[in-house]
Amino acid sequence: MKKKFIRLASDLVSFASENGELSFIFKTKIHAIVIFNIYGHEKITFENLCKITNSTVSRTTIQSILIEGVKLGYLKKFVDEKDKRKKYYTCDFLNPVLEKWHNHQQKIFN
Repeated sequence: MKKKFIRLASDLVSFASENGELSFIFKTKIHAIVIFNIYGHEKITFENLCKITNSTVSRTTIQSILIEGVKLGYLKKFVDEKDKRKKYYTCDFLNPVLEKWHNHQQKIFN
């Protein structure tokens, strides 16, 4: 069991030192929390992300991650048709990367 965690740690180090999607996702634990929540929901608003994180992350940090993700093209932001005040985020571009990462983690822990 301990060797699995060593492998996991090694993977996280390599992801953080790469350029690209995984580097962005694992830049900080807050990045991973935000991305995993966006991925887990069909669409999610900034306000919902703030509620989910239970004030453990500042609103400014979440907003910075969202802005960075949109700028890099990893996240997509769109406005609700009915209520223009609501802005939703998705990470469709990251779906293949996250699925591949998930499958790799399953191999480690099985």
